[in-house]
Amino acid sequence: MLEAISAQDIAVMGLKAQRVRMNIIANNIANSQTTRAPGTGQAFRRQMVLLKGEPIKPWLSNEKYGVRVARIVSDPSPLREVYDPGHPDANADGIVSYPNVDLAMEMVDLVSAQRAYDANIAVILSGKRMTQQALEIIRV
Repeated sequence: MLEAISAQDIAVMGLKAQRVRMNIIANNIANSQTTRAPGTGQAFRRQMVLLKGEPIKPWLSNEKYGVRVARIVSDPSPLREVYDPGHPDANADGIVSYPNVDLAMEMVDLVSAQRAYDANIAVILSGKRMTQQALEIIRV
């Protein structure tokens, strides 16, 4: 049995993925000055969302993909080091390690995620309008 792929299914997958991206970005921004993260005792490391194409439904063709969050990883780039001997987290040389979070980059990522989210909402609304118009045609 051949099943049609719904634009709404694809858009919902995109909405879920972009929501996770926006949550991770918000977490990065909130922790941009955290010099001692719980559990590690080290400065917070920026998190990144890795997305991957995945079949929309398991029984459909593998050539028809939506998007899902593959995993969330820590950014391996070096931490920002600042000389501040009075800081409680300073090492013996007076250096404090700050998170590798660049607020400008986070804002660019946030705008990108928001635009993708908005585009997926537009797809859902467009599909809804087309369905309503089709029902109007049937009534006439």
